[in-house]
Amino acid sequence: MSSNSGTSSPTRRSFDFSGNHLALDFVNTVSARPIFTRDDLAGPDDIVAWAVAAGMMQHADLLDRDANSPSRFSGAIALRESLYEVFGPIADGGVPQSRALAFVARRAAQAMRSSEWESGNAGYTPRWPLGSIDGICDRVADEAMQLLRSPLIARVGSCAGCGWLFLDVSRAHARRWCSMNACGVRDKMRRYHQRQTNSIQPNTVHA
Repeated sequence: MSSNSGTSSPTRRSFDFSGNHLALDFVNTVSARPIFTRDDLAGPDDIVAWAVAAGMMQHADLLDRDANSPSRFSGAIALRESLYEVFGPIADGGVPQSRALAFVARRAAQAMRSSEWESGNAGYTPRWPLGSIDGICDRVADEAMQLLRSPLIARVGSCAGCGWLFLDVSRAHARRWCSMNACGVRDKMRRYHQRQTNSIQPNTVHA
């Protein structure tokens, strides 16, 4: 597991956005769930890089470094892990951990207090300055609460291979994998090799 020391990884990996939802993609910034051996958010710069890759902001140099202390970075990781404790059980047909749900709800309420509101054709929309970790987490927390209040919450699932979370937008609502090119292919290969093994019958030796 990478150290959350507040510094960026020397070789940053490309982020994956197969979760179909901002909050779920934030949860998926590790190698697997529930136990992970790689963390792609090793420091504040990685969170900003993720936000840029997610389309939340255009340039990483917008980061207000004065607003990104180690405690704020730790708070972002705490939000991510609380989101997993909320949506992970839901994906498995259970209920969120109450402590984690309360944490996310408080974070979303904080986001509402710090938001600026813009008018548009569909009404008013909250906006946050995204040049800081707090602003990025405000947006993620708000998106999470919107999903919890939406009928789409019934379509949150988890990959049968790595445990990553996703919003199932398939027509049949039968998605099983984070990606068919990753865990889906590995499962196909595993089943293929199992069939090959089962098809090999040992020679019968007669006395």
